[in-house]
Amino acid sequence: MIGWRTRPTRREVWGTVLIIAAAFCAWAYQAIYDEYRAGAREKLLLYVGFPGHSIASWFLVVAILCGAVGLSSLLPALIRRIPRKVPRRVVGWAAGVAGVACVPYFGLMLLFSGLGALGVSDTMKITAADGRSVRVTQDGFDGDAVDIYTEYDAHHYKWIRSAPELSGGPRVKDQHCQLNDAITGLQLTCGVHTLVLDSTRQ
Repeated sequence: MIGWRTRPTRREVWGTVLIIAAAFCAWAYQAIYDEYRAGAREKLLLYVGFPGHSIASWFLVVAILCGAVGLSSLLPALIRRIPRKVPRRVVGWAAGVAGVACVPYFGLMLLFSGLGALGVSDTMKITAADGRSVRVTQDGFDGDAVDIYTEYDAHHYKWIRSAPELSGGPRVKDQHCQLNDAITGLQLTCGVHTLVLDSTRQ
């Protein structure tokens, strides 16, 4: 029988590594999500190559998968180290019941975090000739929610207005939008619609 003082098996080592990776990814998810939520309260969109909520969701997906694989590798190996038969069986059954009970919860978490990671909305960058840019977001369902953000700092865009004129179909990403400089401010043209973006309007 395997004892507590024997060297850790390869299964135990990999299980431990995956659990540590899951803990790091969970920490990264929480840190990025907190930053995203803090910005959202100020009408700021966190964008670092991808929208902040998508980056956070990817970390959560990896955390759930690494945690699940790590625990399924480590727990059986540790339970087998319990020398007495009855305690070993009790701990094994308890771990099994707990695992089955957690499956629906973590399954839903994985589903929604996967949707967030893959993106259920469109986020487009439209750049003017002088280098200034805006981000236009549109929800991924019926496309009725369209919002426009202007540059704020290196990693944030500031909400400036909603754009119901661009909602519905065709989707904004298919309307060949252009951003131009006008006397009154930036001018966004998407299809047959032209919107003047006043940076003082919030």
